[in-house]
Amino acid sequence: MLLAAFLLAGCGTDDDATMETKFQEMDFKIASMETLNSSYTNNLEIATGQYIALVHKYDDELGAKEAHRRLVEKGDELGPYCLQCKTTLYAEAGKY
Repeated sequence: MLLAAFLLAGCGTDDDATMETKFQEMDFKIASMETLNSSYTNNLEIATGQYIALVHKYDDELGAKEAHRRLVEKGDELGPYCLQCKTTLYAEAGKY
């Protein structure tokens, strides 16, 4: 992950690198919670809200198509662990 962050830092503008770094950090945070252990469900719901907020923060830079894609992909990723998270992410993706 860190290597990818450094490689991305050399590409595009500083804002693009910062945005991608924030998404990578959020992806890592969420990935560490992905487990069938139900005690993480509440944490996943909180992280889902944070991920959605991040997409909204950068939706101008991402564009509607990319914002939609990221939300749907994250919903697909979290679906097996948190059905509510998937539903929330899909609902947000429908706004783009």
